Amino acid sequence: MTGDETVDLTGGRLQGRCVTEDGSFNGFSKVHTGPADAKGGGGTFRFAQQNVAQRGRQNNDCASRNTFSLTASGDKIQSNCADEDTSVSDHTYSQGRGASAEGRSGTNFDQQNVAQAGRQNNICDSPNYVFPDLTGSRFDTDCTNKDASVSRHTSDKSGGAQARGAQAGAAEVQDIAQEGRQNNFCANPNSTDADPVSGSRVDADCANKDASLSEHTRHKGGGAQAKGGALALEQQNIAQEGRQNNSCANPNLATFDLSGARTDTDCVNKDVSRTKHSLVKGGPARAEGGSGEDVVQQNIAQEGRQNNACDNANDSDITATGGRSKNRCATVDGSKNLHTVETSRGAEAVGGSSVADLSQQNIAQSGRQNNACANHNGLNADVTGARQDTACVTVDRSVNAGTKKSSGGASVEGGSSGADLFQQNIAQEGRQNNACGNTNNLTLTASGGSTQNQCVAVDRSVNIGTQED
Repeated sequence: MTGDETVDLTGGRLQGRCVTEDGSFNGFSKVHTGPADAKGGGGTFRFAQQNVAQRGRQNNDCASRNTFSLTASGDKIQSNCADEDTSVSDHTYSQGRGASAEGRSGTNFDQQNVAQAGRQNNICDSPNYVFPDLTGSRFDTDCTNKDASVSRHTSDKSGGAQARGAQAGAAEVQDIAQEGRQNNFCANPNSTDADPVSGSRVDADCANKDASLSEHTRHKGGGAQAKGGALALEQQNIAQEGRQNNSCANPNLATFDLSGARTDTDCVNKDVSRTKHSLVKGGPARAEGGSGEDVVQQNIAQEGRQNNACDNANDSDITATGGRSKNRCATVDGSKNLHTVETSRGAEAVGGSSVADLSQQNIAQSGRQNNACANHNGLNADVTGARQDTACVTVDRSVNAGTKKSSGGASVEGGSSGADLFQQNIAQEGRQNNACGNTNNLTLTASGGSTQNQCVAVDRSVNIGTQED
């Protein structure tokens, strides 16, 4: 994780591997922890900044570069970020005050503000203001969370996560807040110029797998809040709360020039967890965008199980010649809930306004397996002799017996502009809402190329004596 870096590789290899493994045993324990707080400094001229606050178990911030210039020829660049939790908690009480990351003000700066609270929140390889120049190279990113933990007679209370962006004259900003289990924020470039990528391969794999067991357990979450800054800026604001919210490969204001190259993105959530005689109360997930003179923005709030926002390009320019681009977004739910009460406060995304041009995506998802995938906004794509495929799949084989669920729903509100305005506003609440392949303000030039979108939802769930409000 770097703040301001220039790397020149010729025939070399750059590899980063970040792994945390938890196999601890906690019996008859009581833990009180204070907050994790990171607060950035200010500046009157250009500066680069990263503010990261992490609290809880296995928060992994790895290879997330800020203001990064990379020149690679015939090289291999690889980042692997993994969390594995096989811990056991028995008759345990845990109380934490959350995580907070707050950026400061400046005239012209690049910024990342990350706050993570809970188990296995994974932010990996999410570059901000990056200039990669790849020729004949290979670029791999793997971000994985695996939870096979056991919790019995356990009470867990969290203060949530908050990330707040700064104000500036001109800025590239990413504000990420994650609270809960296995929120995976992976490979989301912001203000990226990749020119050229020739004969190269770029892969991003982001996966969450939950096989945990919770029995006679009480969990109360404080929610996740991400708030953007103001004035002329490119911005991503993402708040995630709940289980396995996966925000993956969502470029914002990106320029890609692919020649004979291959790009693959795989975003997967798998839930085979077991919950018995448990009480789960979640706080809201809220993402609020900033305002400015000329704004490019993405605001995503996710709350619930397996909300997957993947490969949603915003105000991007992509030129592909003789290449292949493939995106796969999948959520699979095989969980079982027995005599469980779950209360959630929903998800809310609020867009910012601008007096000049504004390109915006606002997505709020609450419930099970809401899949917003490959919804491009303000995208200019020139495809020549290339192939572009997108597949979005949700499969529900969950079992619920004697269970009660209450949700606050999903709410999204777009911003306004005094000039050109291109906007996508998506709110999803419930089971298997699949918003996929919905382009807005798309300019597509295809010569001898192929584009394909496939969206599938399969529900084979079983509900016995279950109540949902």
